[in-house]
Amino acid sequence: MTRTALFETHADDHGCGCVPAPAEPDPGTTADIMQARAIAGGLAEFGIGPRRWSAAYDHQAAAVVLRVDTSRGLYALAIPAPGQPFPVRHRGERIGALDCRRTYGTADSYTAALFAAFLRDRAALDIPGWDACPAPQNMV
Repeated sequence: MTRTALFETHADDHGCGCVPAPAEPDPGTTADIMQARAIAGGLAEFGIGPRRWSAAYDHQAAAVVLRVDTSRGLYALAIPAPGQPFPVRHRGERIGALDCRRTYGTADSYTAALFAAFLRDRAALDIPGWDACPAPQNMV
Protein backbone atom coordinates (compact mmCIF):
# COMPACT_ATOMS: atom_id res chain seq x y z
CA MET A 1 0.00 0.00 0.00
CA THR A 2 1.44 3.37 -1.05
CA ARG A 3 0.92 6.50 1.02
CA THR A 4 1.04 9.98 -0.48
CA ALA A 5 1.49 13.19 1.43
CA LEU A 6 -1.06 15.92 1.01
CA PHE A 7 1.49 18.69 1.50
CA GLU A 8 5.02 18.84 0.23
CA THR A 9 7.30 20.96 2.36
CA HIS A 10 10.50 20.78 0.30
CA ALA A 11 12.48 20.88 3.54
CA ASP A 12 15.66 19.93 1.69
CA ASP A 13 15.45 23.00 -0.58
CA HIS A 14 14.41 25.81 1.77
CA GLY A 15 14.94 24.84 5.39
CA CYS A 16 12.49 23.20 7.75
CA GLY A 17 9.41 23.62 5.55
CA CYS A 18 7.65 25.89 8.04
CA VAL A 19 8.28 29.02 6.03
CA PRO A 20 7.51 29.29 2.33
CA ALA A 21 10.40 29.72 -0.03
CA PRO A 22 11.26 33.35 -0.71
CA ALA A 23 9.93 34.69 -3.98
CA GLU A 24 12.45 35.48 -6.65
CA PRO A 25 12.77 39.25 -7.13
CA ASP A 26 11.58 40.60 -10.43
CA PRO A 27 14.27 41.65 -12.94
CA GLY A 28 13.50 45.36 -12.40
CA THR A 29 14.18 45.14 -8.67
CA THR A 30 17.37 43.18 -9.29
CA ALA A 31 18.58 45.86 -11.73
CA ASP A 32 17.72 48.61 -9.24
CA ILE A 33 19.70 46.87 -6.48
CA MET A 34 22.66 46.52 -8.84
CA GLN A 35 22.50 50.23 -9.65
CA ALA A 36 22.24 51.16 -5.96
CA ARG A 37 25.34 49.07 -5.25
CA ALA A 38 27.19 50.69 -8.15
CA ILE A 39 26.34 54.16 -6.80
CA ALA A 40 27.50 53.05 -3.34
CA GLY A 41 30.76 51.88 -4.89
CA GLY A 42 31.29 55.42 -6.17
CA LEU A 43 30.73 56.79 -2.66
CA ALA A 44 33.97 55.11 -1.53
CA GLU A 45 35.87 57.98 -3.15
CA PHE A 46 34.19 60.29 -0.62
CA GLY A 47 34.97 58.19 2.45
CA ILE A 48 31.73 56.19 2.60
CA GLY A 49 32.78 52.57 2.86
CA PRO A 50 30.65 49.43 2.82
CA ARG A 51 30.12 49.61 6.59
CA ARG A 52 28.17 52.84 6.21
CA TRP A 53 25.71 51.92 3.43
CA SER A 54 23.10 49.33 2.59
CA ALA A 55 20.91 48.71 -0.43
CA ALA A 56 17.52 47.00 -0.25
CA TYR A 57 13.91 47.26 -1.33
CA ASP A 58 11.95 49.66 0.91
CA HIS A 59 8.21 49.02 1.06
CA GLN A 60 7.47 52.51 2.42
CA ALA A 61 9.23 54.19 -0.51
CA ALA A 62 8.07 51.43 -2.91
CA ALA A 63 11.54 51.44 -4.45
CA VAL A 64 15.04 50.14 -3.98
CA VAL A 65 16.84 52.48 -1.60
CA LEU A 66 20.51 53.15 -0.92
CA ARG A 67 20.81 54.08 2.77
CA VAL A 68 23.88 55.91 4.05
CA ASP A 69 24.69 56.27 7.74
CA THR A 70 25.94 59.81 8.44
CA SER A 71 26.65 61.92 11.49
CA ARG A 72 23.10 63.29 11.17
CA GLY A 73 21.31 59.98 10.78
CA LEU A 74 20.30 57.80 7.84
CA TYR A 75 19.83 59.35 4.42
CA ALA A 76 18.17 57.30 1.71
CA LEU A 77 18.61 57.68 -2.04
CA ALA A 78 15.71 56.01 -3.86
CA ILE A 79 16.32 54.46 -7.26
CA PRO A 80 13.52 55.93 -9.39
CA ALA A 81 11.86 54.81 -12.59
CA PRO A 82 13.84 55.62 -15.75
CA GLY A 83 13.67 59.30 -16.67
CA GLN A 84 12.89 60.46 -13.13
CA PRO A 85 15.17 62.36 -10.71
CA PHE A 86 16.73 60.55 -7.73
CA PRO A 87 14.76 61.49 -4.59
CA VAL A 88 16.51 61.75 -1.22
CA ARG A 89 14.73 60.92 2.06
CA HIS A 90 15.67 61.63 5.66
CA ARG A 91 13.65 60.42 8.65
CA GLY A 92 10.96 59.09 6.34
CA GLU A 93 10.36 62.40 4.55
CA ARG A 94 11.45 63.45 1.09
CA ILE A 95 13.87 66.34 1.51
CA GLY A 96 14.95 66.86 -2.07
CA ALA A 97 16.26 65.27 -5.23
CA LEU A 98 19.55 65.12 -7.06
CA ASP A 99 20.11 67.34 -10.09
CA CYS A 100 20.17 64.39 -12.45
CA ARG A 101 17.73 61.87 -13.84
CA ARG A 102 17.99 58.13 -14.19
CA THR A 103 18.97 57.67 -17.82
CA TYR A 104 21.42 55.47 -19.67
CA GLY A 105 23.71 58.48 -20.09
CA THR A 106 23.96 59.22 -16.37
CA ALA A 107 26.99 57.47 -14.90
CA ASP A 108 26.69 55.89 -11.48
CA SER A 109 29.88 57.68 -10.40
CA TYR A 110 28.26 61.02 -11.31
CA THR A 111 25.17 60.12 -9.27
CA ALA A 112 27.44 59.14 -6.36
CA ALA A 113 29.27 62.49 -6.55
CA LEU A 114 25.97 64.40 -6.55
CA PHE A 115 24.69 62.38 -3.59
CA ALA A 116 27.94 63.02 -1.67
CA ALA A 117 27.63 66.75 -2.41
CA PHE A 118 23.99 66.66 -1.30
CA LEU A 119 25.06 65.13 2.02
CA ARG A 120 27.95 67.57 2.38
CA ASP A 121 25.65 70.55 1.81
CA ARG A 122 23.48 69.36 4.71
CA ALA A 123 26.52 68.98 7.00
CA ALA A 124 25.95 65.24 7.09
CA LEU A 125 29.24 64.34 5.46
CA ASP A 126 32.78 65.65 5.79
CA ILE A 127 34.67 65.17 2.56
CA PRO A 128 38.43 65.58 2.99
CA GLY A 129 39.84 68.28 0.76
CA TRP A 130 36.51 69.83 -0.24
CA ASP A 131 36.43 72.24 2.69
CA ALA A 132 39.97 73.55 2.27
CA CYS A 133 40.57 77.09 1.10
CA PRO A 134 42.64 77.38 -2.08
CA ALA A 135 46.29 78.15 -1.39
CA PRO A 136 48.06 80.85 -3.43
CA GLN A 137 50.17 78.26 -5.25
CA ASN A 138 46.95 76.55 -6.47
CA MET A 139 45.43 79.72 -7.88
CA VAL A 140 45.92 80.68 -11.51
